[in-house]
Amino acid sequence: MNHDEALARVQEIADAMDQAAAAMTPDVIRAARSSEQGAAELQRMEDAIGTIGKALILTDFKLDQSKDLDKLKGFRSQKS
Repeated sequence: MNHDEALARVQEIADAMDQAAAAMTPDVIRAARSSEQGAAELQRMEDAIGTIGKALILTDFKLDQSKDLDKLKGFRSQKS
């Protein structure tokens, strides 16, 4: 992936996250928590946000990418 493709992808992801954040009102969250499926979807979103945060932190240290990927996979496999 070249620089321009990566930048475009990051912009798409950031835009989608901004839209999702605006849509996640307290009423939406409360309604989702009232069902098992909704709670599972909220957990799925929380896990994805955690993975993104960890990936940003790990790659900010400019570590070897293969080691970063191993660490990220380890974080992802852990249950909070």
